[in-house]
Amino acid sequence: MALSAGELADRQQIVEVIDRYGTALDSKNYERFKTCFSEDARVYYGANEFDREAAAKFCEATLSPYAFTQHLLGNYEVQIDGDLASARTYLHATHVTPPEQGEVFVVGGTYIDELARQDGEWRITMRTLEAEWSERRKIAA
Repeated sequence: MALSAGELADRQQIVEVIDRYGTALDSKNYERFKTCFSEDARVYYGANEFDREAAAKFCEATLSPYAFTQHLLGNYEVQIDGDLASARTYLHATHVTPPEQGEVFVVGGTYIDELARQDGEWRITMRTLEAEWSERRKIAA
């Protein structure tokens, strides 16, 4: 079934929020990270549950040891129902330590999101990370 222009615009805005999350992590911009979420959002990383502020602090602490990260997102499945939406997005995240440590940590998984349009903008109201695999390896300096 073809989407209307409004539905296409909503889908694009939802994908942009999901992508902004990844680029905020990679640029270590945790204020920008928080703009992806509603004020009352719940974020689940494994067995850990966070609000928006705590999720930002957790990500900052988790990613700070890495010299470089790259969160590649794709295969977006977006379902929209008025001002509510859900999305499933594949994740492939690479984390590289400083050269003297010479390690790469890669995670593959899926983000499962609930979103709401608030004040004309889409925000994630609930995010669950389902990490499906990971790999840790040494790299040459």
